[in-house]
Amino acid sequence: MNIIDGKIIDTGLEKYKSHPLLGKNLGAAALETLSKNTSEHFIYDHSLNRKMNRGTLLATALCIKDFIERNFADQPRIGIALPSGIAGLAVNLACQMAGKSSVNVNFTMGREAASHCLAHAGIKSVISSRKVRERVEKRTPDYPWSDNFYDIADILKSIGKKGVAKKLLLVKLLPSCVLKKLFRIPEDGGDREASIIFTSGSEGLPKAAVLTHANLMTNCIQMLATNIVGDGGILHANLPLFHSFGQSIQVWFTCIFGIPQVAVQSPLEVAQNFEAIRKGGSTLMISTPTFLRSYYKKGNPEDVKTLREVIAGAEKTPDGFAELWESRFTNVKYRPGYGLTEASPVVSVNLADNLPDNGWRGYKTGSRGGSVGQLFGGMQACTINPDTGEMLPIGETGLLCLKGGNVFGGYLHMPELNKARFSNGWLNTGDLASLDSDGFIYIKGRLSRFSKIGGEMVPHAFMEERIAKLLGQEEAEVPTVAIGSRDDDNKGESLVLVTSLDIDFSALRKALADEGIANLWIPRTVKKVEKIPVLGNGKLDLATIQRIAKQ
Repeated sequence: MNIIDGKIIDTGLEKYKSHPLLGKNLGAAALETLSKNTSEHFIYDHSLNRKMNRGTLLATALCIKDFIERNFADQPRIGIALPSGIAGLAVNLACQMAGKSSVNVNFTMGREAASHCLAHAGIKSVISSRKVRERVEKRTPDYPWSDNFYDIADILKSIGKKGVAKKLLLVKLLPSCVLKKLFRIPEDGGDREASIIFTSGSEGLPKAAVLTHANLMTNCIQMLATNIVGDGGILHANLPLFHSFGQSIQVWFTCIFGIPQVAVQSPLEVAQNFEAIRKGGSTLMISTPTFLRSYYKKGNPEDVKTLREVIAGAEKTPDGFAELWESRFTNVKYRPGYGLTEASPVVSVNLADNLPDNGWRGYKTGSRGGSVGQLFGGMQACTINPDTGEMLPIGETGLLCLKGGNVFGGYLHMPELNKARFSNGWLNTGDLASLDSDGFIYIKGRLSRFSKIGGEMVPHAFMEERIAKLLGQEEAEVPTVAIGSRDDDNKGESLVLVTSLDIDFSALRKALADEGIANLWIPRTVKKVEKIPVLGNGKLDLATIQRIAKQ
């Protein structure tokens, strides 16, 4: 790791450009791994109570690839609406091996957002399942499914067991170089579009982040270099595949590097996840603090006996929660990390000390309290002044900017936004942060989640934490308080408390003042709602919260 001009953390940006896997097609790289040791166990799908080895998964994916080539020849992008599991994995593999771009559709969205996503990406066909469709339509009866809906069960039935068996025989007998030629698997990846991931839409309609083969491959290489799963490790795969981390680690990381996984359809099914951990022997789980709060409240050490670590991202870990987690689950380390869709998505994670290095990490591992870990290998990071754009010295708080092979090239059909997000090759993350000289990142919050009141920058998340604590809601399974803002003629902005609780607002304001919170920081208005708006990934629905606050 180097520090450039006292302002830029560099963990081998130029070195990573020479990695031998970077130019490869994701599908070809996965085939090379899955065609070796074909009888080796690869996935336990808890919803099906079924195990599948490498060879059978690859043979299934090759059969689906043939179906895609026959039926979607004129469609460059294929919509996929499947949860974590054998089917979701096989269809994503098949899309890449067929030379298509996979678009994992967020089926937890409302009609407006989903219609926007399908139209924006030009999706004409969606591969899903009738069971998923039935569940979605109970919640959103008019959910759009594109012009052509294909049920995965019907596709597999048309292929038949004999079709899979024929492919499996070839997979077992032939080397990968022959298989790639026989099945016409694209070799080139690089800057070709591999997938579109729609951002969560927490601040408006979702945006289509175009991720290339090189973007996703770089992030897989970076994760491998951290030894994130460890020897003999098994990934607990319960994130939705429309989540950027769900796709990158559960599909490409596991398939390209042969990491076995335990698949569960949803992180919300706490009892099902505990049962899957016990049956499948999961050692690493990726989640969010919101979801992990439910596991903490409902679980006991026996439920997570095989787990070694949980990595928490997507939102800030509440103060003290990591300590609470480790006091209950003493064998399971809680490791905060950081990522964003636009970085494919992982940027940093706290790690154990002195992990083995395969030569591509770029730093000595460890963890720091209050940080989201060290910048991944092959990247550069700096902070800039939000007003002037001037690069700041290491240690000063500003907007976090990133470079790296995992950083995307821009959003689909949004040239003006792309100009705003990039400057001189740097991606502006929109997050306020500071860096230390060892490459650790300290996130202060999203710039959009600060209000400028009387010249002071007031963080919404900080006030949410303090209010939740005063109301005894810091361990609530779902959010019960959120902060929005509205225009104020005197101070520029004022905070609005949005809550699902019946509260004595005057008493709360006094309690905040008694704790030493400045008057400018205390919400001036309260809005009662039935429930706090959240997205399918557990994040606050900031756009809706702001609309409520401004009403």
